[in-house]
Amino acid sequence: MRRMVLMAFAILSLAALLTGCYGAYNTSAPETSVYEQGLVDKAAVVVRGMRQDPKFKHIEVYLKNAKGVLVLPSVIKAGFIYGGQGGNGVLLARGASGAWSAPAFYTLGGGSIGLQIGVQEAAIVLVFMNDKAFKAAIDTGLTIGADATAAAGTVGVTGEVASPHTFKDVYYFADVGGLFAGLSLEGGVIHVREGLNKAYYGQIYTPRQIVLEHKVDARGATMLKEALTVPERAK
Repeated sequence: MRRMVLMAFAILSLAALLTGCYGAYNTSAPETSVYEQGLVDKAAVVVRGMRQDPKFKHIEVYLKNAKGVLVLPSVIKAGFIYGGQGGNGVLLARGASGAWSAPAFYTLGGGSIGLQIGVQEAAIVLVFMNDKAFKAAIDTGLTIGADATAAAGTVGVTGEVASPHTFKDVYYFADVGGLFAGLSLEGGVIHVREGLNKAYYGQIYTPRQIVLEHKVDARGATMLKEALTVPERAK
């Protein structure tokens, strides 16, 4: 009887060991965090909404010529006198073929971010127009106005832009309830949210590995990539 008990224990122990080994070598993607996936989904809604709204129609010109984009579904202005503005979002690179990378999680913060008077929250899309500004954001982060020139997306730009050299480093579009909001991003600081990236991908990847080296992909970002993709016919 004692021998049978010992044999049963040995079998169970071996089964547990094999299960542990399988878990160690299981390479299936982890379940993404609800919060991070929510940011990705909201970013897709923001971009799709802007492209469908006539007030933001020229965003397609910038997206079509972009090196990368940072979509912030909700930037909060915490106080009128004292600072405290900011919000989380996702940054993606646009390849030479027009395809978009997986998203890396970033934040925009800074006490001098100025939403217009009366505006407490805005959805903001920042479009990077050259490699220097975009790679600075990826590798070290940047301060708008100090490290990169920025301007609001204007209604005067058309699809017949003479050259990418005519662009500022960054253009931004801000949506407040369907309105094209006025704001200033001078002094805004863009930097990576490493914890959000780790939670979303299940392990540590640098922003460069995610958006430029394509070390990882995200099936949950399909809708966002589609929202950012502008057909060649778009002007």
